[in-house]
Amino acid sequence: MEHAEAKVKSLVKAMEVLECFSIKKPELGVTEIAQELHLQKSTVHNIMSTFETMGYLVQNRTTGKYSLGVRLLQFSYIINNQMGYQKFFSPYMEEIATRLSETVYMGIPHGTEVLYMESKQPQGTMGERRILGEHAPMYCTGLGKAMLAFMKPGEMECHFPKEFVKFTENTLSSREELLEDLARIRERGYSIDNMEHEYGVVCVALPVFGHDGSPAAAVSVSGPSLRFQKETIVQAAVTMKEILRPTQYVL
Repeated sequence: MEHAEAKVKSLVKAMEVLECFSIKKPELGVTEIAQELHLQKSTVHNIMSTFETMGYLVQNRTTGKYSLGVRLLQFSYIINNQMGYQKFFSPYMEEIATRLSETVYMGIPHGTEVLYMESKQPQGTMGERRILGEHAPMYCTGLGKAMLAFMKPGEMECHFPKEFVKFTENTLSSREELLEDLARIRERGYSIDNMEHEYGVVCVALPVFGHDGSPAAAVSVSGPSLRFQKETIVQAAVTMKEILRPTQYVL
């Protein structure tokens, strides 16, 4: 995640160390993080040792690598209780998952990324994915583009990446391409991620607005590209609009 100019540089470094951990990279070593952040190994080691002492990181004594500590859970509980997003969206997401028989995701804007808050799968689906805390770029995901498209111009630009990384051949690769796509999204009222972030995966997403009229969150339905043809995408958007209509301007 990109950070605005900060006053306490050492604190930024420390928090960037924590941000290296993810669902895909739950365990990391000092060398890996030092290379990723372009920092001295001694600096990273001191930061991680301090976090371990405080309970925010745990070291695997066999591998020497670190993972996030349970003390961080207290913050997720506080945030969840304060925001109440999961409880609020849960019934709407369950209805969408049931009617469309596809996986449903909900996320909020977080800098240049989408922060995933909840997911729901159709009844009978095995191995439900716990997505809380995962993140992805806004410019190439259905959730992200649904929120970007309805932001005010000045606010929108703050969520653009410095570099448009190509995840697939369909990924938008410039500011101009993104702006053109966002204009189409505003016109039709929903976004489409046509294998822009992951090969073989298509997403359809709608924004959910807050009392101030700006996008506070977004909800998407996602599935294999073979099941999401043009007619399917349109029908999914219609169904989602119908179900989510009571959520508008209530966050």
